[in-house]
Amino acid sequence: MNRNVVLITYDSLRADHCGHWGYERDTSPNIDAMAEEGVVFDNAIAPASRTNPSMAGTLTGEPMVVRDRVANPDHARHHLRRHGTLAETFSDAGYRTGAFCPNAYASKFYGFDRGFDRFEDFMFDNSRYQDLFEQHLGDSGLFTMVRNLRNFVFRQEAFKTWDSYLDEMVDWARESAAEDNPFFLWAFSLDTHFPYLTPRKYREWSSLFDQYYYNWRCNQLIDEFDIDISEKERRKIIDIYDDSIRFGDVLIGELRERLSEFDPVVVVHGDHGEAFDERGIYGHFYPSLYEENLHVPLVVDDGETSATVERPVSLTDLPEIVTRAAGLTEGDPYDVHHDWVVATDYDGRNDRALTAVRSQRFKYLVETTADDDRRECYDLESDRGETDNLVGEGEVSDLFGRLSDDRIAHEQELLALREAAAGLGAGSTT
Repeated sequence: MNRNVVLITYDSLRADHCGHWGYERDTSPNIDAMAEEGVVFDNAIAPASRTNPSMAGTLTGEPMVVRDRVANPDHARHHLRRHGTLAETFSDAGYRTGAFCPNAYASKFYGFDRGFDRFEDFMFDNSRYQDLFEQHLGDSGLFTMVRNLRNFVFRQEAFKTWDSYLDEMVDWARESAAEDNPFFLWAFSLDTHFPYLTPRKYREWSSLFDQYYYNWRCNQLIDEFDIDISEKERRKIIDIYDDSIRFGDVLIGELRERLSEFDPVVVVHGDHGEAFDERGIYGHFYPSLYEENLHVPLVVDDGETSATVERPVSLTDLPEIVTRAAGLTEGDPYDVHHDWVVATDYDGRNDRALTAVRSQRFKYLVETTADDDRRECYDLESDRGETDNLVGEGEVSDLFGRLSDDRIAHEQELLALREAAAGLGAGSTT
């Protein structure tokens, strides 16, 4: 019998700030309990360092290849249409499908509503808001400011906390179950995304003043490279981030308790990580494929299976993992893993193409610009902070360099085919 499924996505949640992955603070008791009881993937890697390309890859099982600004909605719409989505797979299997996602970059505007019977992004049913958002995408500082002010006033997008739509999710799941259909619920939480706003009762390491002042400081750091902040400021920013994780983690407990009668498979993951000046970068707005931006939690709890998967998986494996856990496809979710996985991203403003090949122990990075081709290789077993570059030092570096080159060549072929098809007026066939 096919199982009900609850998929919980946390924006900007890095694995090493969760207890199971060794963090000293008690930020994630519900994730940690799931990791103890269920199937935990210790080396889950996001396919990109930002929500739009990462979630486009996660929900289709195929990485989104773009050499343009990913904020252009045509890229995600085409990718989701071409490859099909996890929601479409569940819908075709007779599931009721619902999504509650206040993230604009994973909204119906970008095509993420494909396959969902109900898709609440809380924004794009309003044509005036869509006009405002499109002006924001046009690099208008004025419209970006208006958008942010509007969202603050109406508590939308990054200001919309999970407790404001929890009842809607539960009611939808109950209504779906009453129709004798299994359900697939996608719950997207922006609580761990900047700005890190945590209700008073859930704050452990920050004050109200800390939240407002250090979120203001974070806002000054967005899109900056080689930032200059003091160690005190860095720690205070981490304090408000950790509190946001502690608050967001409560959503797991609430959904599991309130939907327990339907015995759902619960899957939790981050869509990408978050940098805190490890190498002159804050957040995830400046694309980066270091561990702080790629290594995310991924846990599956079906109430029966317990396992730890140490070999790497990509979030592009999530459709296979989830459909196995739900009983739609054969196999155990813990049997999904690889010798190595790939992540890519692109910075259209600076023409930076980024590629990372990640095994359980090693990572190889390539950053290509119009003027340079920079390469790095790290032994994560002894150098988790990725500071000792091993490029050129032995067979491992050479092997991973070839794997990276193969991936880059593959993407270049896809892009060339897509451009040729567009030139013939046939649309993309890749």
